[in-house]
Amino acid sequence: MSSIDGEADVVAGEEPEYEEKLDEQPKSILMAMIRQLKTGMDLSRVTLPTFILEPRSFLEKCSDFMAHGRLIQDIATTSDPLERFLTVTRWYLCGWHFKPPGVKKPYNPILGEVFHCKWDYGDGGTTYYLAEQVSHHPPISAFHFVNRKAGWILNAAINPKSKFLGNSAASIMDGQASLHILALGETYTFNFPSYYVRGLLIGVMRMEIAGDVQISCKETGFQWTASFTNRGYFKGENNSVSGKVTRIGSKDTICKIDGRWDRVIKITDKKTGASNVFLDVEAEKQKSFMPLNVDPEDKQKYYESRRVWSQVTRGLKTQNLDFATEHKTKLEDGQRAGKKERDERGQAWQTKLFEKVVPNDPLSWRCKICKFTAYNPNDPEEEKFGAQLKALADSGELAVGTELMATLKGSSS
Repeated sequence: MSSIDGEADVVAGEEPEYEEKLDEQPKSILMAMIRQLKTGMDLSRVTLPTFILEPRSFLEKCSDFMAHGRLIQDIATTSDPLERFLTVTRWYLCGWHFKPPGVKKPYNPILGEVFHCKWDYGDGGTTYYLAEQVSHHPPISAFHFVNRKAGWILNAAINPKSKFLGNSAASIMDGQASLHILALGETYTFNFPSYYVRGLLIGVMRMEIAGDVQISCKETGFQWTASFTNRGYFKGENNSVSGKVTRIGSKDTICKIDGRWDRVIKITDKKTGASNVFLDVEAEKQKSFMPLNVDPEDKQKYYESRRVWSQVTRGLKTQNLDFATEHKTKLEDGQRAGKKERDERGQAWQTKLFEKVVPNDPLSWRCKICKFTAYNPNDPEEEKFGAQLKALADSGELAVGTELMATLKGSSS
């Protein structure tokens, strides 16, 4: 049982990197907000206090998935199907340890907001990342990773659904991603666990990840079903993940994968009982981590995440919360003004970087430049691919009112 269900006691200071102790003023602000909430209430329209914000947009946070992208760089040349599947699983598990200290959440992106960056692997090609906020209500972020030379594409969309649960708050990560290995014709689909903050009223505020997830690949025939859990009343350990690899449609376990997603995860062969380290997070940080390469803020367009939120970030990093709150409010008011102006003109918002694939599926989004053909080193067009993605990113627009638009454009000129 997850501690979200059991609400087990937390020992203060046991794992301080996941805990938050508020001073009296922030605590009173939070309590005043909580008193207005009802259990089960949707928090997507609730203005959260600035002091709980992580100084980056959710669009940038999603780039964490590729901070250990080296793990899948050679996936297309791995001959054994099970080993390919386990490689994808290891890469997936390596994406959860990135977080600021304490209990923080990233900025809710403004409609039309864009984030893009890249990782250059030399002979291994370049991995590009594009993300766009494609919907405001409901909030939906679409993102696209691609490395033409390595031969894979990752498309995904996430709709975070926030709820107040009494002593806890949840951010349910409703969404699905598809990793395509082009030369092999394989597609790996997976979903995401959810984020919880507990101890809002009683106990220590703590950030947790919990929920059931699955990675599956019809072409290889394998699937991994697992649960992210935390300590319950009587048993369990925080930041745990446990699951098994099976054949799709079979209950027979091939191997078990379990441990702590922030420390060490082991894999156990069902037939032999042999157990080995599957992922050592600290070792992997030294071996495969690569920071993103993003344009300097003063070179970014007015609708790019770091430029959009620059003043809020400045306030948070200098601990000037009034300044951060003022500029956060300007962005939120500007987004509402943009909606009002479009409604008065009878215009619907049009996304710039992504397009709907299935009209009635709110999470079916794909980058407008998405090449599913295998990489051809003899094709001169391959060298132009990065420039094409950059040109697409440069076509963005922010869905805010004319007054805020002029301010943002003026600050980025």
